[in-house]
Amino acid sequence: MLLRRFYSVPSGLLIGIILAVLFPAGAPAIAWLGQIFIALLKLLILPLILVSIYAALADGNELRRIGGRTFIYYVGTSAVAATIGTLLGLIFSHNLPAGLLHLEQVTITETAFSLERLIDYFVPSNLFASLAAGNVLHIVVIAIIAALASRRLAANHRAILIGGAQAFDALLMQTLNSVLKIAPIGIAALVYSSLATMDWFGIFQLQAFVWAVGLGVLLHALFFMSLLYWLRTRHSPWQLVIACREPLLTALSTASSSATYPISKRALEAFGVREQVTSLTLPLGATLNMHGSAIYQSILLIFMAQLAGIELSLLQTLFIVLLTMASSAGTAGIPSGGIAMMAFMLTLLGLPPTYLALYLIVDRFFDYPITAINVWGDLVVATIVDRELNTADKLTSI
Repeated sequence: MLLRRFYSVPSGLLIGIILAVLFPAGAPAIAWLGQIFIALLKLLILPLILVSIYAALADGNELRRIGGRTFIYYVGTSAVAATIGTLLGLIFSHNLPAGLLHLEQVTITETAFSLERLIDYFVPSNLFASLAAGNVLHIVVIAIIAALASRRLAANHRAILIGGAQAFDALLMQTLNSVLKIAPIGIAALVYSSLATMDWFGIFQLQAFVWAVGLGVLLHALFFMSLLYWLRTRHSPWQLVIACREPLLTALSTASSSATYPISKRALEAFGVREQVTSLTLPLGATLNMHGSAIYQSILLIFMAQLAGIELSLLQTLFIVLLTMASSAGTAGIPSGGIAMMAFMLTLLGLPPTYLALYLIVDRFFDYPITAINVWGDLVVATIVDRELNTADKLTSI
């Protein structure tokens, strides 16, 4: 019984930290365990998103009721996150001397951001290519299109498709339960291999940046999102934290919002959130709702401008808020990920491309806690939307 209690995700996280501190040289020997765990999660993500969204939308009017409400919350909370990050960046970088770091030139292998690449990000053109590339947003769009189209099918054909999707969803969730039995081992290996090879010296050369991001995360996650949750549900946010500790710790360990999706879905449904809500809000959140990224990127841009000796105007500062709202959602789906989007933002703000090196120095460290904040935002919004729809349904039935 004691061993069963000890064998948990928090224990795996703690063991990984201890091993990284005491035996950093041994990390490569067990890194493959973490890779297997991530590979199995990724195997389930895209088919689970596809069938769960289809099953939720094909037989109802949930897209407008759930999707519209969710989108409003995502845009509003992302705007707050970007604003918090920009203000903290201005405050903490105020006395930072220009040219503090000697930054090497970074070569951009991909072309700069363009309208064509933005269209490629949002509009799928090949189902199998999207599956192979792991493009979550494309799968969301495909599932929505298929669900809307199926409403025009004959009732017997639509029933067969919906029943098949629901059965496949149940099969995937059962498979997920089996995979999660090795979660403590996989997370311990991931944390061990990540922390053991971290460039701590490069990160802490900018202590002000570390404090700014830390404070921004605390203000947004612990104050704003928790207050929003309490105001909209009248329940303690700590109940949600306890119920969803596994997805939060998994996000902290894997730095992948998408890989955390099936675990978040299971935890929220066990907490009482309806499957129709989790099946739509969480996939959208994994691609569009990046609170932590908005905070982190806005602070990083402000610090880059300060290090380059560039005085930002009020218009440029406001532009950073809007830019980070869009770019934090667009990073994952664009080839070369964050570096391509950051290069685009540097060009728009007139910052030298050499400062991409700063992004490369700090991104690996901050990717983990920032992902946990992204997932926390998804969990909060999904629960709020579910509670509001429950209230609306009760009022309608009176």
